[in-house]
Amino acid sequence: MEPLYRLDWRGDLMEKWKELRIDGIVSIEKCVSEFNVWEQRYSPYAKFKIKIFESNEGKFTGVSNLQVKDATGHFYCAVGFGKNVEEALKDTIDEFFKMVSRKSEREWDETDFECSESFDF
Repeated sequence: MEPLYRLDWRGDLMEKWKELRIDGIVSIEKCVSEFNVWEQRYSPYAKFKIKIFESNEGKFTGVSNLQVKDATGHFYCAVGFGKNVEEALKDTIDEFFKMVSRKSEREWDETDFECSESFDF
């Protein structure tokens, strides 16, 4: 098997992981970025994390580790999409603010938020 990475003549990293086809594997995603997002209006924490993943089809997805309780009492993380890292990051942050916009800033408390398990994030 060829290495997953190699340098081309300019010294750029050539990624071959997108070309992997393994029986039983439906999709592979690569964590390409992780951001600390400092938010002070809604969450009881000073910050939360957003990871950006690239699929083997070249699509980008952002996922927050801070989960927000919805009107039914279930917790969900913010998820965003984009054609690149920056678009996915912005869309994920926008989605977080959509999730918390259903109540005023003063109505949120610590019981309305959960952090993803470290294994999941």
